[in-house]
Amino acid sequence: MSDKGKQTDTSETAVANDSQSALSAVMPVIADLLEVGTRAFALGNWEEAIENFGELSSITEQTFGSESQRYADCLVMYGRALLQHAIEQNALLAQKALAEATTGSSSKDEDKDAAPSKANIKFEGEPDFREVEGLEQAAADSGVEEGSSSKGKQADTGVAAANEEGAEAEDEQDDFAAAWDILDLARVIQEKETDSKSQLKYAETLMLLGDVSMESENFAQAVNDFTAALNVKLQHLEDDNRELAELYYKVALAHEYNNDTAKALDLMKDVQRILGNRLKALEISDKPEDKEDATSLKEVLEDVAAKVEEWKSPPKPVDLSALTPEESAIAERAKVMFKQAMESGNIKDISNLVKPNKKRTEAEQADANGKPEAADGDSKRAKSNAAE
Repeated sequence: MSDKGKQTDTSETAVANDSQSALSAVMPVIADLLEVGTRAFALGNWEEAIENFGELSSITEQTFGSESQRYADCLVMYGRALLQHAIEQNALLAQKALAEATTGSSSKDEDKDAAPSKANIKFEGEPDFREVEGLEQAAADSGVEEGSSSKGKQADTGVAAANEEGAEAEDEQDDFAAAWDILDLARVIQEKETDSKSQLKYAETLMLLGDVSMESENFAQAVNDFTAALNVKLQHLEDDNRELAELYYKVALAHEYNNDTAKALDLMKDVQRILGNRLKALEISDKPEDKEDATSLKEVLEDVAAKVEEWKSPPKPVDLSALTPEESAIAERAKVMFKQAMESGNIKDISNLVKPNKKRTEAEQADANGKPEAADGDSKRAKSNAAE
């Protein structure tokens, strides 16, 4: 071999060794961010999960590339955390608006020190189709930028309070928008793979996009998202799989909220068919765990049947002429309170999902709350570079 050939081989070997060393150095960081973010998500600490999954996404993109499945997996975790945080904030804002409409006074002081609910908020009456819920086991997440600059204190405390409430609503809207952007980016990466495992991950991402659409009251888009996910899963799962029943239900629910009850009821037949077939298989099994699953599945079928009856017989309007004077006065007061809550701007119809994110910095939060500025490590939440 010539000297030139030897030099080329030596150079390539050096580059390969450097790449291996860099990968060995970054993998423990990736593992740590994944562990901390997953634990925070499991505990409902959405902001901590967002921060860790955001950093994880950035590192994974730099390490494995913007088209890698590792990167897509972490984008999904990042987007899911943003979605859950937005759902929680939306519920808290609605509760605050209704409380203020009822009492005629602000509930800001009472809410300041109250710990927010960590429950995974679902649509009322939604059956629990899954036997086990959890995060995908993946290792990577999307890049983050620093937030916008501080705006300075408001001299007037009334204006500051109004700005704080408006910023809370904007943050919640930003999380829905960011969740949509990030999950949609993951969808684009995942749809290119054709193996069964990758396609099922792709379907899960479509389901999450449907959840964003439902929470944002964009029900027509939710129908499209859930239907696309269902079509993928039908190709890869057995006919009695509970995941198919869950997806049929989600499509049906989206149709119902989109004022197509007939289509929703038709899809509920598939839900009952799949769960019925699954129940028959469990009942003839000798395994103790299958007997327990059969018991829980019967409860799910009861919930589904109740939902079908509810959709078949929608609530009748209240006959105000049949109310007593006292009941009529209460009804009128309730109408006024609801109107005030809607006009207050605290209950928002968030249908425009994709818009620039405008996260407040920790300095702005400290100004609004009258508290010392938080540590720099707590200010890493921001929109994803990849989502732009």
